[in-house]
Amino acid sequence: MIDFPEIQAVLFDIDGTLIDSMPIWDELGARYLRARNIEPEPELGKILFPMTIDEGVTYLKEHYSPSDKKEAIRAGLMKTIDDFYRFEVPQKDGADAFLKRIAADGIPMVLTTIGEPAQEEAALTRLGLRRYFGKMYVCEEYHTTKKEPLIYQIAARELGVSPEHTLVAEDMLQAVRAAKCAGFRTLAVADEASRPDRTELIRTADRFIDSFRELL
Repeated sequence: MIDFPEIQAVLFDIDGTLIDSMPIWDELGARYLRARNIEPEPELGKILFPMTIDEGVTYLKEHYSPSDKKEAIRAGLMKTIDDFYRFEVPQKDGADAFLKRIAADGIPMVLTTIGEPAQEEAALTRLGLRRYFGKMYVCEEYHTTKKEPLIYQIAARELGVSPEHTLVAEDMLQAVRAAKCAGFRTLAVADEASRPDRTELIRTADRFIDSFRELL
């Protein structure tokens, strides 16, 4: 594979790496409110971003919908997220062309995620990307996160390849660090959500890209 000639398998993250899904978390509250003809405050995204879903539901109820039940607000937020994945989320620049190139080289690819698998399956299928991959490894199913390398180790072992011959593609610094420390080769993909860590990502990963087209 270009830039990584010794690679025998590639493990791809999804959110922020293959699909540009991170903006929904900034826009979620505003999208939900506008769908109900309620105009949100200008900085709502920044207010809600550090909150859990339950905390966000409480904030929206107290500030915008005191008469609504929390269960209804939560369901509305979940539907907003689901619709975004199923009908809107775009692929990252050059992803399809890069995956096609790897597939043509006969290199197996799988997915690793901390996200909601049904939503990500729907997004990848709509975008025509799911066909390139084998199994999707979901961190929750293995009781792990990407702060540690377990999900990559499990995937590589099942593929029958060693870490030094496996490329991990991620957008978040903690994931790149975990994979790198476990001996994997790493490709860091730029994303708006990880912009504050850009310098450290460039320093840590074997390769940092703004677009997959750089690898074609």
